[in-house]
Amino acid sequence: MPRGDSYMFSLFGAGASRTTVRARVLTNVDVASLSAALRVDAADYYYSSWISFLDAVQGINKGFCTWATVKLYYCAFYAFRASLAVDDLCVFNVGRPQFTVVSRAGASPVSCSVPGTHKAVMEVFQNENPGHLLLSQQISLQNAPDWMIDRREAANYGQGRFNEPNCGVEFDFVLAHGIRRTINAYLEETSAIYVFDPDHAMIAYPLKALSLVGDQLHAAGVLGADDDEQDFLKTSVRDRTGVVSALVREMRRVGIVV
Repeated sequence: MPRGDSYMFSLFGAGASRTTVRARVLTNVDVASLSAALRVDAADYYYSSWISFLDAVQGINKGFCTWATVKLYYCAFYAFRASLAVDDLCVFNVGRPQFTVVSRAGASPVSCSVPGTHKAVMEVFQNENPGHLLLSQQISLQNAPDWMIDRREAANYGQGRFNEPNCGVEFDFVLAHGIRRTINAYLEETSAIYVFDPDHAMIAYPLKALSLVGDQLHAAGVLGADDDEQDFLKTSVRDRTGVVSALVREMRRVGIVV
């Protein structure tokens, strides 16, 4: 089955103008195909979100924080995209322009105001979820998704030389207290006290995204990982002292592993 964005692109082709794309009205046949694709997308994106987070944790444990920053951003990005997909919202591009469309008969694509899939997904998530906990506060006077984007862009593009062995202030707390202890604290805290604190947000924010979007997908019945994927997830949450049990419990709680 094609992905939702691939299905939408197939309706037009690379040379279609913005006007042509926006003029398309989804039929019942379109909606059936697109909604089915988006449900698969939601599970796939959410799995990718967990993989990104666990890969980042492995890097931090070994002192490699630059790429961990990028992967933690991707964790949030994939979680947002999974949330949109399970809500029947597709972000897609035709050439360079970005569009979003709701999978509903009679709906038409709408242009996004920002370039690039990443910023478009972040923008659409914010526009569609104004009361969401993940958007309820700022981090260092920035909207939280923008703060995550800036951290990623600084790591990817803002420096020619990686910071290691200096991991930067965003990781000072976790390196001082240990990632196992820190993750336990983040998962046990029911408020958002850590989520928007710049001393914690680099890990606490994407981890909260995994929890909340996992709840959303679990309620919709679209979570899924095959046996090999589940085994990989469960064996990837290890540090020098063994399995990080709190993360396994969280994966079981949201239903991505059993």
